[in-house]
Amino acid sequence: MKRILLLAFLSFLFFNGFSQSLIGVYGGAGCATANNYDVAPSGGIEMLFGKSAHTRIGVDLFYQAYALYADNEANSAQHGTGEAGTIDRFTGSYVFLAPKFSFSLDKNEHIRVFFDVGVGYNINGFDSLRKWDHGYYTNGYYTNYAAGLGQYDSSIDKTTNINKLMFRLGMGMTEYMNLGGRWLLTFTEDFGFLTNSLTQTGTLKDPSRTEFSRDGLRPGYISLQVGITHKAKVKKQD
Repeated sequence: MKRILLLAFLSFLFFNGFSQSLIGVYGGAGCATANNYDVAPSGGIEMLFGKSAHTRIGVDLFYQAYALYADNEANSAQHGTGEAGTIDRFTGSYVFLAPKFSFSLDKNEHIRVFFDVGVGYNINGFDSLRKWDHGYYTNGYYTNYAAGLGQYDSSIDKTTNINKLMFRLGMGMTEYMNLGGRWLLTFTEDFGFLTNSLTQTGTLKDPSRTEFSRDGLRPGYISLQVGITHKAKVKKQD
């Protein structure tokens, strides 16, 4: 966490040499494109700098939470009604630091599109796994999905499987509305993609893996955010 804050400070010093800047704060919420359980909050600080209004580079320091429920059961059953399966419940929060490239679609900067690549650090979370195989009888013969293992039903705390470092690719669009002076109201639609799994639960490295385990959790994530931004004065060139 300290390293991320240090990188953010150094980035601010570096980009402060540019002639124009947009500095803002924002907050909102989002949900995963797969295995989503609940809406999760997000928010952060954005700094964009550039020699012109059209193209800017900068950095984004933001918080993102995840709430996921991965249910995979025999015969497409759901909510623990299947004869065998796994259910992974994951909640976790990350702080991301992401260098950002932003381009304005019009000369007045009413709409900007952006692309960012960053690293996140886990600050809290919980991961639990339920796995079971109840088996069943057909014509007097017992059958179970995990052949030779017999019946079982267990819930396991897998919080230690949460990956501390995450890598994220993001893209989206921000709309700006003038509030008067140099203050702007912003509306942002953001899509983020994780390059690695939030947890090792269910991956090939996990000894509790079964035939119903998913290969980790790396969902896409859609966020909607509202913020306020200050547009700094343009410095006169010599």
